[in-house]
Amino acid sequence: MPICGKPMLLHIVERLTDARLIDKLALATSSGPADDAIAEFAQNHQTLCFRGSEEDVLDRFVQAAHTFGGDVIIRITGDCPLIDPAVVDYAVDRFQQSGSDYAIHNRPEGMDVEVFTCSAIERAWMETQEPTHREHVTPYLRLSGHFATSIIEPQFDLSHVTNGWSVDTALDLRFVCAVYEHLYPRKPSFGLREILKLLEERPEVMEINGKQIRNEGYYRSIARSPEESPPMSRSQKRSLELKQRALKRIPSCTQTFSKGPTQYVQGAAPVFLSRGDGSHVWDPDGNEYIDHPMALGAVILGHNYPPVTEAVRRVIEYGTAFSLPHPLEVEVSELISEMVPCAEMVRFGKNGSDVTAAAVRAARAISGRDMVVCCGYHGWQDWFIGTTTRNKGVPPSVGALTKTFRYNDRQSLENVFTAYPGQIAAVIMEPVGIEEPKPGFLAGVRDLAHRNGSLLIFDEVVTGFRLSLGGGQQYFGVVPDLAAFGKAMANGYSISAVVGKREHMEIFDEIFFSTTFGGEIVGLAAALATLKIIREREVLKHIHGQGRKLQEGFRCLAAEHGLSECADCVGLPPRTLVTFRDEGGIDPLVIKSFFQQECLKRGILFSGNHNVCFSHTDADVDRTLRVYDTALRKLRAALDVGDVSARLEGPVVEPVFRRP
Repeated sequence: MPICGKPMLLHIVERLTDARLIDKLALATSSGPADDAIAEFAQNHQTLCFRGSEEDVLDRFVQAAHTFGGDVIIRITGDCPLIDPAVVDYAVDRFQQSGSDYAIHNRPEGMDVEVFTCSAIERAWMETQEPTHREHVTPYLRLSGHFATSIIEPQFDLSHVTNGWSVDTALDLRFVCAVYEHLYPRKPSFGLREILKLLEERPEVMEINGKQIRNEGYYRSIARSPEESPPMSRSQKRSLELKQRALKRIPSCTQTFSKGPTQYVQGAAPVFLSRGDGSHVWDPDGNEYIDHPMALGAVILGHNYPPVTEAVRRVIEYGTAFSLPHPLEVEVSELISEMVPCAEMVRFGKNGSDVTAAAVRAARAISGRDMVVCCGYHGWQDWFIGTTTRNKGVPPSVGALTKTFRYNDRQSLENVFTAYPGQIAAVIMEPVGIEEPKPGFLAGVRDLAHRNGSLLIFDEVVTGFRLSLGGGQQYFGVVPDLAAFGKAMANGYSISAVVGKREHMEIFDEIFFSTTFGGEIVGLAAALATLKIIREREVLKHIHGQGRKLQEGFRCLAAEHGLSECADCVGLPPRTLVTFRDEGGIDPLVIKSFFQQECLKRGILFSGNHNVCFSHTDADVDRTLRVYDTALRKLRAALDVGDVSARLEGPVVEPVFRRP
């Protein structure tokens, strides 16, 4: 296709000729008649050309290397017309310094440069017959664990880039043409720096293809791969012994409902986990799983993440709790204030329920009102849990002081204010759960609350430091009066925070929010280390990217197996939810249970959520999607004959909040 009057392929060739570290440039195309035009193009432009297998592209690359020689191969795909020769040189230079067998520069997508040794690709060619590996050339190098690999970090800030730059669809071509039309006439050799500046100044250009699914061909090739078989044996002897002991001493066999046996298909699922490392966990019997719940989203960097573990080790040598505040309280408070828009002052708790309850108490004290309106989940305290089906033990008079409204339905909130004029102390809500806010919804809630003399509280226990550095309030540009943070702020260590504007937070001098372990220094040390890493490294970029791959991959696989109407993966990329709908009269919980069972048997800890962490690798994502593909195939087969329940190896999972 033409871009500024030249074929896209010609732009790529001309740009690559400016790379100083490329010794020889060759087109590796197929021997199919459809690619005769490429061979003719190569001849007309004095470019080397090799023609090989159309489907076994790995073989094509190896044969091309044998034909043209060279110790190192630089792979540039033909859908990257924005490739910058300076980025190619940078990638080759970093590869040579790393001593790796394989290195990749892949951000932004479309500025992809893969560099690998000829000996490594020859070994892959000999060892793998997996169709996906043969079709896409480098997955075996990246994912097998047999090669020394490295990821080359970009030289520039890419935080504002939200789209892909390779040409896979007509919208992608429109985007690339728009970039060329702005830059090419003035500077034909424009590069990454100029493109980034353009997109910062003209964000509407980026929006042209901002909603595209990337790597759809790769996901579809997974659906053509062989099924993933479960291990021959996964003993659960030790776990089952522990379960019997726990049932005698621990109500529900768990401290947390959503971690308990009712949430996983017993017989296929582990009952306990005894250790974790990075994105993987092990049960007491030694069975290994890729962890996607990640301690309900509390672990954002990875289990036993070395810098956090070391920070904790350093402080516990001096004690853990003292009779006066510790300096870490000041340091962590200052850091949170730098990151979170509304956080002029900070108070610490140990879990999310502590700080949502503290925020509600503060709002009641400030306003002199008793009633609260909520939307979402806000912990186990009486003021909220009285609104749920788990309300036993909560006095009706307490539960009556909290009303609910529906997300993305401003009218339902207006109805509460109309029914209880002058009585609402605060609106407390998660800025986003799974459903994204409609344009203007969050700002509308804030304005409605303030117009009625109420405070706006954001429950950011889940979204904080995961959606963006400053949580949902920064991501959506709506700043609340108070906010509650927890979970990800300390990578699995126990700490939480209620934060807000000074004029509101000063009420904490008067109300009683005081806990023995609110300033315990293990959680503070972990929080300080975690928040610095999130701020200084591309943690959020990584979890957004990996989350998007899981989401788009699941959707593509579901479509390949005719299950798009039954199964979906919804939410924003850092935290998505796999949902199931009724199919042929079969209960969605039965469908979920069967899918979960097939994942667990193959080493994927699946509860429904993807709480992506910084340690989730490309290999983890690839393995997960392959298991999902197998589970979806088996689900499709079971649905076709209507015997999903009969194929379950244990009881159906139950909802935490029982159906009314």
